[in-house]
Amino acid sequence: MAKIKPTIGIIGTGIIGIPMAKNLIKSKYKVFSYVRDIKKHKKIEKHGLKIIRNIEVFYNHVDILILAVGDTSDVKEILFGKTGLVKYLKIPKIVIDMSTICPIETIKMSKLLSNSKIKLIDAPVSGGEIGAIEGNLSIMVGGDKSIVEKIMPILKVLGNKITHIGKSGTGQVAKACNQIIVAQTINAVSEAFLIAEQFNADKKNIRQALLGGFAYSKILDIHGERILKNSYKPGFKTKLHAKDLRIAKNITNRKSLKLKGVNLVTNYMNKCEKEGFSEMDSSVYYKIIKKENK
Repeated sequence: MAKIKPTIGIIGTGIIGIPMAKNLIKSKYKVFSYVRDIKKHKKIEKHGLKIIRNIEVFYNHVDILILAVGDTSDVKEILFGKTGLVKYLKIPKIVIDMSTICPIETIKMSKLLSNSKIKLIDAPVSGGEIGAIEGNLSIMVGGDKSIVEKIMPILKVLGNKITHIGKSGTGQVAKACNQIIVAQTINAVSEAFLIAEQFNADKKNIRQALLGGFAYSKILDIHGERILKNSYKPGFKTKLHAKDLRIAKNITNRKSLKLKGVNLVTNYMNKCEKEGFSEMDSSVYYKIIKKENK
């Protein structure tokens, strides 16, 4: 006899949330969404998602809640705000937070939710829109091992590289590490391309040579190509990368760490936002480095 799949509720139907929801539906999960911005309802429904407009009814319909929202404050509001999850009696007992937020706050929220017998699993992702569409996201998971094992079939629909890092908050720690490495690699690629330009060397050929050696990285491959083509359609928006780096910088400050690389890329990514590149792919960072060296 086939095991009954849990009903899933999703809050956060952006360029990552929508394809994740569609993949779950393809895998025969019943999926509902609650969309906070009423103006977006028709657009979301075009993707085949069923919207429940009343938050209490929404919670009553779902067994597991997935969050894919913008920032720590969004997660706090959904869980503990005026219409927060903890305000209702019949509620999902498992929350999978796939947003990228502060690990320190994740740990606090996990402890608070446990008072209502709700388990919080932090499961931020890497792979961008393409990874979400193809269902091959890298998912970094923190939280109770038994709950992680319980939700593993869901995570396997969404990603192909799933790593249980450890206790609550460690998934978010892994994501902060990921964003630091990605940003500093974008910085390195940008600086390398500027050096190439100084000698009128073909950047395309430089990149091709570097891809064959120890300098190889997905960033050089994918983001390097975007820079060469001057094509910055977002796989991952600059404003989100900047937000993630601010989280990383906040962690370093709270842990009294002096990490110059984190400060450097955070400052430059913030400049990308201020220069009007917030909706573009984060590889547009190159433009800021180039502008600084005119």
